[in-house]
Amino acid sequence: MVRRASVKDSPWHLCVGGFKLKAPYDVESLLGEVTRAVSPHLAQLFDADMVAGWEHLYLATVNAVRAFQSGYNIARSLSMEVLLYVSCRDQIAEAIRLVGVSSETERAALLVLAEDEEECLKAYGRASRLLGEEDDSLLEVDEAKLRRLMELHEISEEEVEAIGGPRAEAVTLLLVERGALIPAMR
Repeated sequence: MVRRASVKDSPWHLCVGGFKLKAPYDVESLLGEVTRAVSPHLAQLFDADMVAGWEHLYLATVNAVRAFQSGYNIARSLSMEVLLYVSCRDQIAEAIRLVGVSSETERAALLVLAEDEEECLKAYGRASRLLGEEDDSLLEVDEAKLRRLMELHEISEEEVEAIGGPRAEAVTLLLVERGALIPAMR
């Protein structure tokens, strides 16, 4: 089931879903096919194992849109800016390495951005046919993913406890907060 949302005070709508990728595939070819399938809209693929739920993608998108609106964007494209905010990094190559898809990626998260909700859904549908079996449970944060994300982003147990509430939600909030601080890193 595709998750849909809009970014307040902007024209952007997003659609997000998880997929078990068809193997084998060439990363560059897959990215090119997805880009063509959603055109003239935007898309980004992520390693679903490195994403803390669809909320992580949504809030990173909100921050990326705000960066573009205020002129603090690092990347030239909104889809690449979203990748930076999801990764909590200000270097594109590092962001791709951390949260982008690679030839080893088996589970992916698809994010489609469009300035019209219906067009976003249509573009998402076209791209989804290229990826494999849709499975939104891949976006959920289980204990193994939680540990992996905490290690990758150097999140301590003390930080998670300080946020309180469910651990997965705390990690998601910490990642979004770290992403929001990207402009301060410049």
